[in-house]
Amino acid sequence: MNQKNHVNQTSPDAGYLQQLFYEWFVRYNPLYFVSAACFIFGVLLVSKGLTAIDWIDGQVALTGVIESYQLLLLAGSFILCRLASQKRPAAILAVMNIVFLFDCTYQTEHLSFAGSIGAFSTALWVVLFAVKLIALTWIFRLKLPILGFAVPILAAIGIAWAPYLLYHNMMHAELIHLAMTWYGVVLAVVVLYFRPAVMWRDKLDTDSKTMILRISKAAWLIWAGFFVFHLISWIRFFDVAINLANVAPIFITLAFVSKKEEASWAGCILTVTLSSAYPPLFWLTAFLAGMVLCLNAWRNRQPRLYIGAILCFHFAFATLYWKSGSFPDPDPWLQVLTAIGLIFVGGTFRLISAFCLVGLGALVFWNPRGPRNILEWGSLFIGIGFASLVAGIIVNWKFGFMSALPAKDQPAPPLENSNFTEADQLLQAHHNTEVRRKMVNNLKDPCPYCKFNLAAGRDKCHECGRKLI
Repeated sequence: MNQKNHVNQTSPDAGYLQQLFYEWFVRYNPLYFVSAACFIFGVLLVSKGLTAIDWIDGQVALTGVIESYQLLLLAGSFILCRLASQKRPAAILAVMNIVFLFDCTYQTEHLSFAGSIGAFSTALWVVLFAVKLIALTWIFRLKLPILGFAVPILAAIGIAWAPYLLYHNMMHAELIHLAMTWYGVVLAVVVLYFRPAVMWRDKLDTDSKTMILRISKAAWLIWAGFFVFHLISWIRFFDVAINLANVAPIFITLAFVSKKEEASWAGCILTVTLSSAYPPLFWLTAFLAGMVLCLNAWRNRQPRLYIGAILCFHFAFATLYWKSGSFPDPDPWLQVLTAIGLIFVGGTFRLISAFCLVGLGALVFWNPRGPRNILEWGSLFIGIGFASLVAGIIVNWKFGFMSALPAKDQPAPPLENSNFTEADQLLQAHHNTEVRRKMVNNLKDPCPYCKFNLAAGRDKCHECGRKLI
């Protein structure tokens, strides 16, 4: 009797311990992370020891050991996902394999010193990279678009073969490093622009779909991080002298991370400014920044970006033969073409800033002398006074309606203050948008700003004054 009571008293604790064991050693198994940490630490120690005794062939053998560990990770993912139906532990092994794919142990750098056998091992490493990537999608029954395979494989090719160019010094090391930075940035821009999405072949529950989507996003971030990791490691391995131009291309990705106009301006300005530290390629950087601004201006309906694109193209053609020294003076024909482009953009999209830039450029080109005595200074301030008065009158006349709209033009109260349900609010917003779109489409010769004000949800175009609803 006492023994039975003792069993009943201890069974709740036994159930709790069993649940705790399942949670931390089955659902989230720490042994995998211990294995990966110990393996990476051991590889780094062995690699350092091989470098100390200058045994190059040992680095090739160590690369084979690393590939064997990755194949074991793939086998574990297959067993847990396909045979044991343990998708979460299988996903943990898949993430570990994703980390190892881009070589986090410097082996691609060491293979570049191993001669012909190192070149063969590098080519085999690239082939195995593609095989492992395809195997991962097959194990979890996933579908990837062509870009989903092409971008990681192209990045792996760059990581594998760039050390050979740096080691054999086929070109200037600084130029190779800068070219590889642009190579990685172009691949990142392709991913950010097209955003290849992973799909699944079988029907999955919501948790599994969420887990797969999170892993796919994490994979792109991990691979981007390890590409930067290799860029930094090449500086140490091959004594590359870098400057601000080597990090400038990274900022161009800001224009694709966010669709906000501020992100495009910030990314392109930083890229062009920092690239001036390496004059021979400044013209190419400015040209690429102009193309990015044109693309985002067209895609996101942000016409002010065309102004930045024209200025970038101006800098690109002005520095086409710039090798060193001070910034070259642009030719007069280039200044005229730039002014014509700004006037065209300003007239098409009614951008006052474009005309202001043309006026400022005309002053710089004309280079008028400044006031030399008190009479000339006084005349200058009198002229500024007249110009300010006229500008103030124009501003009040043109934009005064914005603060004193008639009652019928006042915007409707926000739907959050009404008694509508969320579904009714969405339906009403959709109806208002459709009405505005049809009205703009039926208008004859609408100004370019009508559509922008429509997308912003305004009831009236602030440029031409046309009602949108």
